[in-house]
Amino acid sequence: MSSKPKIKIPVHVFAYSIALLPGTIYAYYWYKNSPTDEEHEAELRKKYAHHIESSKQKHESMTKFLQGMRDPNNTEQQARMAEVLRGGRGSQKRLHAVDESLYGTYEGAKLQKQALEKKRKKGKSKKTKIEEQSSDEDYNGKHKAIKQSVAAVAFVGILAAGASVFLGGKRQ
Repeated sequence: MSSKPKIKIPVHVFAYSIALLPGTIYAYYWYKNSPTDEEHEAELRKKYAHHIESSKQKHESMTKFLQGMRDPNNTEQQARMAEVLRGGRGSQKRLHAVDESLYGTYEGAKLQKQALEKKRKKGKSKKTKIEEQSSDEDYNGKHKAIKQSVAAVAFVGILAAGASVFLGGKRQ
């Protein structure tokens, strides 16, 4: 009489059960010994009261701001948003210096025209250099792509021929 086990457990089920046992035991321990919600809240208020107050104040100010955004008649909010759009400055300022002695004169116009011509020449020389580089890169890139394509076709042809020979295909 052979002794057969009455219960058959697959090996993978047994292994997973053993692997999950420590985590399950710890979860049960934590569930039984964890602080209640009231205790946890009291501890948080004790340790982080200043964070809670600042968060409430920020929430109130954000709520007020968003309500002001909804109201199109709120001039204070519109002024704040206009200031934000001007980069935090109260009024928009020039980003470059203006020589008052040349502003609106014939000499100023002449200097401006020279500066524009100089800028155009500089832009053209940069464009031609970029075009030359891109044409060289295009040629090299296309040439390289053609070489790779030819090599790939040759490799696939050799592979197909070898497979047909080794697998018993007849050559005609």
